[in-house]
Amino acid sequence: MKPPVIVVSNPPHGNLDLEAAASLIGLDVYKTRLKLIFPAPEVLASSDGGYAEQLADRYRSAGVRAETFDGQELAALPWPAPVTAFEFTGKGLNARLGDRDVELSYDSDLVGVYCKPPADFRAEPAKKKLGPLSFGMDVVDAIEWMPTLDLYFVQRGALQRISIVQGVTDFSGLGPMRQRTAAQDMEATVVGCVRRFTKLHFDARLENVRPRRRFVGGDSADNPDMRERYSFGTLLLRGILSSISPELGDLTQYELGSRLGYLTSRAHASA
Repeated sequence: MKPPVIVVSNPPHGNLDLEAAASLIGLDVYKTRLKLIFPAPEVLASSDGGYAEQLADRYRSAGVRAETFDGQELAALPWPAPVTAFEFTGKGLNARLGDRDVELSYDSDLVGVYCKPPADFRAEPAKKKLGPLSFGMDVVDAIEWMPTLDLYFVQRGALQRISIVQGVTDFSGLGPMRQRTAAQDMEATVVGCVRRFTKLHFDARLENVRPRRRFVGGDSADNPDMRERYSFGTLLLRGILSSISPELGDLTQYELGSRLGYLTSRAHASA
């Protein structure tokens, strides 16, 4: 069965016609406004290609910036690959990934997506420990609550992704440690990338966004999902993602947000 096409919001939006947007989303005007001021991309709907494009056009007519993507595009994106260490050199960023180095020159075409919980966020224990052979959802589970800078780039004809993760990556390559905290090291890394890379499309829409818990099963008789439609953590969204790929059904909010951030940033850059 062919994966559905998803309609994705791409905030910030334009001059919103909240009544028109509310009729499309299926919420009242108040809840529609709350949904559309959310700063990061979210799935709004899914359908076959032709109808999804029509729906996206209707959203745009209501002032909602919206993009469409084949579900397979979302599934095909690389999983996070946390680097153990890195340094800014005279020519670029040199990151250690497993038993090899990844070098990115400062004129590389990059999309960077920064995910960071607010300062008062108290993370729950990770579902899994990050090990040397961790891959895919094992990595996603291990870094669920951690501030992360994902860098997407093409090398040797393939899209790749490396992840600088607070709590995993060694930041000593930034120079003398002095009295910097881990959060300050992460911030210095983000600022360093933004300043040095000349072709970086930087997406910070998930900075200081409090990550929600993943879908938790329970009594669905009253279908509470309908209040927020396809917001993260709802059964409706889980159903869409699972129909694209079983692996996507249990994504964390930051993992889904990073993927949608990459897709919408790429669409904006190529427009």
